[in-house]
Amino acid sequence: MRGLVLLGMIMFLAVPAFAQEADLKGASEQAYENASDKAVFNRVSDWFSTVGKSEEEKEQVLAERKAVRAEKRERKELRKVQKNAERETNRARGGLEDDSGKAENKMREINQNRAGFKSQGGDRGRGKK
Repeated sequence: MRGLVLLGMIMFLAVPAFAQEADLKGASEQAYENASDKAVFNRVSDWFSTVGKSEEEKEQVLAERKAVRAEKRERKELRKVQKNAERETNRARGGLEDDSGKAENKMREINQNRAGFKSQGGDRGRGKK
């Protein structure tokens, strides 16, 4: 029994030592950092587009494709920055709108309840005899 308790205490104390640090990045972030034009799918498509061409044509095609990829990455990064900025402004704006929206909904609910009480008659639910 003591051995089990001792083992449990050791495991409890050792868990924080194996916890992931906050500044480490996830797998997708690491993959994105290491992504380049030399990825296998880029190399294969480049190979297909340059098969049977002279060296000058190959260099020209590869340069064009590299420029297109760079432009696409820039657009994607710009969209990402814009999306994050919109998300932040919506969060900031949402806090203010939530407070006013809650007040408006509460007032609307109160008014509906008042109107409902006024319109209810004493014979509600009873048929005429």
